[in-house]
Amino acid sequence: MPTERVFRKPGAVALLVLLGLMASLPGFAVDMALPALANTAASLDVPAHSAGLTISSYMISFAIAPLIFGPLSDRYGRKPVVTFGCIIFILAGIGCVVAPSLALLITYRIIQGIGAAVMPLAIVIARESFDERVVREKISYIVMAIFVSPIAAPIAGAALLGLGGWRCIYALLAGLGVALLIGVRFGLDEDARRGAGEPLGFMALVRDYGRVLSHPGARAYIAATAASFGVVAAYTTGSSLFFIQVLGISPDRYALIFSLTALASIGGAFLDGRLSAGGISPVYPLSIGLLIVTSASSALLVMALIGWTPVAVAVPLFVAVTFSGGMIAPGIMQGALQQMPQMAATVSAASNCLLMIAGSLSSALAVVLFDGRTALSMAGIMTLCSFLALISFWTASRHVGRPVVMQSREA
Repeated sequence: MPTERVFRKPGAVALLVLLGLMASLPGFAVDMALPALANTAASLDVPAHSAGLTISSYMISFAIAPLIFGPLSDRYGRKPVVTFGCIIFILAGIGCVVAPSLALLITYRIIQGIGAAVMPLAIVIARESFDERVVREKISYIVMAIFVSPIAAPIAGAALLGLGGWRCIYALLAGLGVALLIGVRFGLDEDARRGAGEPLGFMALVRDYGRVLSHPGARAYIAATAASFGVVAAYTTGSSLFFIQVLGISPDRYALIFSLTALASIGGAFLDGRLSAGGISPVYPLSIGLLIVTSASSALLVMALIGWTPVAVAVPLFVAVTFSGGMIAPGIMQGALQQMPQMAATVSAASNCLLMIAGSLSSALAVVLFDGRTALSMAGIMTLCSFLALISFWTASRHVGRPVVMQSREA
């Protein structure tokens, strides 16, 4: 049964606030905990590096669990699945607050990541809640909320750490989960069941993802999304090594540079929203943004190869990369979901999973290949991912406007 679109006018701002909270909360659950890792380890009497497992365990479950929630949401609607995820997130947050050992804290963080895995559905809900003429603009605002996390969350985490210790961070996350649950209860409409009632078993999952990955447009957009995130992940991990270890910049100055690039991402998403409001097709900001990302990454690679990376040149190039990344994010997300509207949440789940895999790989390679003297590993991975994103988008653009052919679930 085709998905019925609900177009909202009254309460649109409240809905956007709700979806912004939903989309940004998973990032807050990571970034708020970062300043407290050493304090957490000391409190639980474990080595400092062991506390990092509370981050990696959360991210693993956050990457995998959407593969179940996406098809569930396509079958039974968004609201019940999001409600279920919020309850899991809240209970796990309470568990983190009272966890007496690192093993239990990691267990609760895994469960918390499972609950957070429903929250990327915010983009799907936005696409189904607003008219096609304005949906990219609305998605851009949600993307802006996501990009706020790297700036605001560590500051909030450090403040809470000073006020009452690391457990206060998880208490606040649980409280935000409660706020989101209330918002979902009263702010989201009950949506009709999707699909034709096929039970969700292993083979049904295989068939669902087989349909998604065999659709050329969806496959290309998912690849472009994952590759473009790989650029950002390589920068996020590699930039601290480059600025602090290679150039000798102080951590405080690096924090300012990183905040500048994060603000650039927000600015890029805002610009795309304004372009959408002006009726500009997403093809133009996507094409221009990806070309800028590829050009800036390639320039950084050439600079690394010749051993000339002055701060005054490198920082503007990083700003160009992150600004363009923010500009392309709303359009590339919308483009992926447009390919298979009847299975939008399944497409979103596949995209989120591959995005996390790409980000993890690019981050790991930026660290493993770091030579201690240059930005070569970071710039090389950024360049490779940017070319992959550009090629994937050009491939995807060939399928824009083609009719979506869906097999019946009963077939």
